[in-house]
Parts: sequence; C-alpha cells; structure tokens
Amino acid sequence: MNCPDCGSQRLRTLGVLPDVAFFAGSRLAQPLPGGELVHCPRCDLRFRHPHLGTATYDKLYDNARADTWSAGPLRVDQRLVQALAQGTVRAPASPTDGAPRVLDFGCYAGDLLASLPAAFHKFGVEVNATAAARAASRAAARVERDLDHFAADLRFDLIVAMDVIEHVPSPRALMKRLVERLAPGGRLVITTGDGANWLWRLLGARWWYCYFPEHIAFISRRWLSYHAAALGVTVQQARTFNYLDRAERPRLVRGWKALSRYVRKPAAHALQQQRHFARHGSDLGVPGIGLTRDHLLVVVGA
Repeated sequence: MNCPDCGSQRLRTLGVLPDVAFFAGSRLAQPLPGGELVHCPRCDLRFRHPHLGTATYDKLYDNARADTWSAGPLRVDQRLVQALAQGTVRAPASPTDGAPRVLDFGCYAGDLLASLPAAFHKFGVEVNATAAARAASRAAARVERDLDHFAADLRFDLIVAMDVIEHVPSPRALMKRLVERLAPGGRLVITTGDGANWLWRLLGARWWYCYFPEHIAFISRRWLSYHAAALGVTVQQARTFNYLDRAERPRLVRGWKALSRYVRKPAAHALQQQRHFARHGSDLGVPGIGLTRDHLLVVVGA
C-alpha cells in the first residue's frame, strides 16, 4: 500500500471505518465495506483503504436523485465561495465574449452556478445525469459529465470544487487537472473537511466526516504546503470554517454528550442506527458535525 498522493509506504492506520448502507443519500441493498482510515505522515493525507474504484463510485453517484446536496438556501460553504466568485472575478454588466468563465466542478443541481450573476459564462461538471440536467437548466450553464468533454484549450478564470476533493482517490491528481485548466491569473477555490482538525486527530476513524462511504481522501493545510510547489501553485488563502450555520449547530453540551456516547459505546450507537434505519429508512449518521471549525476553504493561483 502506497500513499496515493506522495507514494510513501510509511503509513499508519487510524482505525476501522464502519460498513454503511447509504451512499450519496440513497439506500443500498447491501452495506458498502468501510475498510480503514490510513494516514500518510509524509504529506499528511488521510484516506480510505481500500476504496471501490472510480467506475463503481460513478455508478453509485448517478442515482437519479438531485436533492441530496441541494436543500434550499445556500450552505455556508456555498455562500463563502459565492462571495469569493463575485469579489475576485469582476463580471461585466452584460455577457460578452470577454466575460469571465466560471467552472463548478461537481456542480450537482447548480445551486452555486444559479446564484452567480448572469454576466458570467457558466460551466459545470457533474456525473449525476439528473442533477446535471437541472443545473444546466437553472443556471443557463454548459454541464458535462467529465472535464475532458470540454475543448482541450478551454480555460477558466475561476474553478470551484466544493465538497468534491474528498470524493476522489487522489486529491493531488484532481488538483493538477483543475490547475491545468486555469486561465492566466485564474484561481481555484476548494472547500473540504480539514483532515488536521484537532478533534478529528483525536477521534481518528470515528470522526463524522469520514463516516460517509463516498468520502475517501482528506487533505489539510500541511498537505497543501507539501504539494503546492510540485503542482506549480501558490496558496493565496487557507482558512477553517464551521460547516453549519450558527442556528443549525448542536448545543454545545448536547453535542458533546452525543459524541461521548458514540465514542464510549459504539455498539449501542450501531443498534440505534439499525432501529432508525428500520423505522425511517434513512441513515442516522454519527455525531460531530457543527462542533468545531472542521472545514477548509482554500484559494490557489497558478
């Protein structure tokens, strides 16, 4: 086993990941094997091992749903990126050939693209055909299934990858592909879970963000520092934020109590999961979301 990003074989296991019968919001006939969470001390990548392979994941993502990550008002990360898009790429008053090109990689149903001014030339990449069609219609955007479906010489002034990089086996490989598509002076904006968050480091494989079987690789600011030079990018911004709005976050005492019960009594939580699954047909997840600023917002320029 090698680190998928730096190739190091000096790896350590952070714990066993649970088998989960939900993927991208859809119930599965059989649980997917969780495998284990592995850490690379050299470049600080954390990743799921083994993973199922891109072709298998693509089939699971293309599940005819378009509401899993599209829930009305813009999420915290979407609002942050919306402000960056409007502040770092100056759009003219009306669409012209010189209008800035914005690509949302993993655009899903087009929430972010639809929120940007019409003066932007909008593009998206989305493997879920149902969500892609909705994004194209809502945002008046060109949406393709794969980045390579766009002309090889097409470049973008702004590329966004929100909650995407954790879904690929090699974040470095994806980042390289996206950086190569930046126009001169362009920027790449990434949001994802912060693999170096202090509570995640403490809990290892029991942290909520690595519970989901579609999450397979996790970066950190140290990961960025390690790979930035080889990727030919400059990190212009890297900061943490809380994934939930203040009103949505669990009350501190209640949240910590729930997390403590989950950590101390995993068998009891597993039984609770089964009962919730039987009654409601949905996944209960694990506690932890909203307790800390455990997400990263990264801006890089080529």
